Amino acid sequence: MTTYTNPFTGQTIYPSSVSYESISISANTTLQWPVNGNTGTPASSIIDVTATTTSLSLLLPPASQVSTGQSVLVRNIGSNTFTVANNSGASIVSVTSGVAQFIWLTNNSTTAGTWTSVTFGASTSAANASALAGYGLAAAGSTLNENNPVTFINSSATIGPSSQSQFLVWNTGAGSITLPSASTSGNGWSTIISNGGTGIVTLTPVGTDTINGNANQQLQLTESLVLVSNGSSGWNTYGYGRSNSFAYTQLTLSITGGTITLSSSQASNTIQEYVGTLTSNQIIIVPSTVQLYSFTNLTTGAYTLTFKTAVGGGATIAVSQNQSVIAICDGTNVYNANSGAIATLTSITLAAGTVNTPTITYVGDTSTGVYSPASGQLAFTSSGTNMATFSSTGAIFPAGVKGGTF
Repeated sequence: MTTYTNPFTGQTIYPSSVSYESISISANTTLQWPVNGNTGTPASSIIDVTATTTSLSLLLPPASQVSTGQSVLVRNIGSNTFTVANNSGASIVSVTSGVAQFIWLTNNSTTAGTWTSVTFGASTSAANASALAGYGLAAAGSTLNENNPVTFINSSATIGPSSQSQFLVWNTGAGSITLPSASTSGNGWSTIISNGGTGIVTLTPVGTDTINGNANQQLQLTESLVLVSNGSSGWNTYGYGRSNSFAYTQLTLSITGGTITLSSSQASNTIQEYVGTLTSNQIIIVPSTVQLYSFTNLTTGAYTLTFKTAVGGGATIAVSQNQSVIAICDGTNVYNANSGAIATLTSITLAAGTVNTPTITYVGDTSTGVYSPASGQLAFTSSGTNMATFSSTGAIFPAGVKGGTF
């Protein structure tokens, strides 16, 4: 980078300068370094400017002709705001009436250069809005205004700090958006996400982070929300706009046993899948409100998965492993929506089942019932133990026959 310095002191050499100049401009005006002559308006150390009309610019001389550190103080003594620009015409700062701007050069490698400014005041002082504007803010004159720039996402992506306050629009088929760490982002970091694509988009936290306590959040077509980091355990949302055409969302919850009460956010998912290894019987408590659910049990471990409300005495429903059930909650009871009276049933086809998860079971005892261990065989199991198997070759009773004679 070119420099103009005193060989003895190393200090910046200023060109021959005029200490003070008062000018009136009625058109865009380009200043001239005094060292280059005085055929134009000189760039004095201090310049008082009166703009006779609005939307005018005062252009600084070529930055490459002076050293970094070259400075000028521009004060607006008129009533019209004007702009101080670099030699290429790009705005450096807007100077309002009664305000002075101290402007200095930080890079002179190009004609335009890089300039920095700080605001002085005639009777008051104000900050430079463009220097203060960060994520979610934009400078408009001397004020800061909210700004949510739109960014289109066309494939699965991971977003980071620069996505703060952006309006992210999913713009393709099914995929996912991975969120930054909530603890790294900090409390209050936020972004807006909208599904404007042709497939469902899954919002996925990292590590142990959750979204409203869930492992992820799905956005159907046309749905949108605002995500806000709580700075520690994950993300919370507001402004969730539900799709009128695609009303169903899915909850996938990992469970290990015990009792879990679903939050209102979790229970709002009509389709629910439960995964994980059960180490004890699992009870899921749904809100005491009217709702239709699809429960799927994808857990492992020889324990039961039961759904109920918090109302004492209400009916419950148990879902066997690797099975799905459509259930109805009336605010007190949870019923199997598939149950009912049938006048005539020609045939019915069931899953084969296993010795631990028989096809036909009973409420509260899902390891006792009837299953088919192989083609052409019918078997009975009790507490996960085969008690009898019937086939075309005869009957087998592994536990023996007790309580009678043949």
